[in-house]
Amino acid sequence: MNTDVVVGVSDHATDELDVMFNTEAGCKYLAERKGVPVEIVETLKHFGFSAICNVIAAIKTAKLLGLGANDALITIATDGADLYPSERVKTMARRFNNSFREIDAAEVFAEHLATVGTDAMIDCTERDRTRIFNLGYYTWVEQQGTPLAVFEARRSQSFWRDLRKYLPVWDELIGEFNRRVVAAK
Repeated sequence: MNTDVVVGVSDHATDELDVMFNTEAGCKYLAERKGVPVEIVETLKHFGFSAICNVIAAIKTAKLLGLGANDALITIATDGADLYPSERVKTMARRFNNSFREIDAAEVFAEHLATVGTDAMIDCTERDRTRIFNLGYYTWVEQQGTPLAVFEARRSQSFWRDLRKYLPVWDELIGEFNRRVVAAK
C-alpha cells in the first residue's frame, strides 16, 4: 500500500544498456564523449538487468516528481551483470550484428538515457494502490496458499515494520548465496 509510482521500463533498454556498460566502445563513449567519470563507468559494468531497470525507473520518477540537483532519490542495484553473460551475447548478435561500435553506443545512449521521459508511468492514487495490492491475491492466496488473513495483514504498516527483525537473517542468507556463487566460478 506504499506504492507511489509505477514505472514501466522496456527490456530493450536494459539489454542494450547492459551491452553498452560491458563493451570497450560503450565505456569509451561514456567516458570520452559524455564525460562520465571513469570510476562510475567501471561501476556500471557490474549492474545487472534489474539494477539497470531500477536506475532508469529512478530517473523517470525524478522527472515525474520534478526533482532537481538538490534532491535525492535512492534506488538499489539488485543484481549483478555476472548473471547475464549469455544474454549479452544474444543481444550483441540480435541487435548489433556481434559488433558494438561507438555509433551504437551513441544511439543506445540517445534512446535510453538522453531521452528518458515520463511515459509508461502511473502516479498512484489510493485507488491505484488498492488495485495493485489486490493483484497479489491470485499469486499469494490462490497459487501459494497463503491464508487470506495473512495476505490482508500486508495492508498494514505494522506488518512491514515487523519484518525488520528478519533483516540479519536475510543478510546472512544473501551472504551465503554470494559465497556459493563465487565458489562455483
